[in-house]
Amino acid sequence: MRIYEFEIVEGQEWALPVDDRDFEVFRGFDGTPRREGWEPVRVYLLKETEHHLCEYSDFPWLHQHVPVLKRRAVDAVGEVLSKYGELLPLSCDEAELVAFNACRVIDALDLEGTQVVRFPDSERIMRVESYAFKAETLQGVQVFKVPQLLLGPLFIDQTVVDLVHQARLERVAFRLLWESKP
Repeated sequence: MRIYEFEIVEGQEWALPVDDRDFEVFRGFDGTPRREGWEPVRVYLLKETEHHLCEYSDFPWLHQHVPVLKRRAVDAVGEVLSKYGELLPLSCDEAELVAFNACRVIDALDLEGTQVVRFPDSERIMRVESYAFKAETLQGVQVFKVPQLLLGPLFIDQTVVDLVHQARLERVAFRLLWESKP
């Protein structure tokens, strides 16, 4: 079993809220369903910065815990993702986009095997140096979050990575976080 997170690709385009206050909407993606009453957030695709052009991506970057998908990405992995959360439409003039809100939260983090840095005078995790998971809690699970890191990475298994590669989706990358011992 392998567990990954989405990783930013240098130079890829970004999906950013038109109104900076809407970043708060995405900070609210904490494992709680949002579909009821969802109003599509207005976003734009950042295609150029002061230093370089941003290249097309089937997963324009917004944040590690909120993947944004274009139509090709939805066609490739939308069915799998929908089992574990919600594909919420965004309002964008340049492309059809959805944000994925993961609603599957599993207490799968092996805290004894995970190396963390905690906030001073707190048990809250500031940063994870290396991950360990309880493999028995993840049997058959392809996409999840953990309660200790609700605004941290979205965790995905090899199935999702393989679907992305098979569909030849552009400018999307993954970072291997953990591999179970055979």
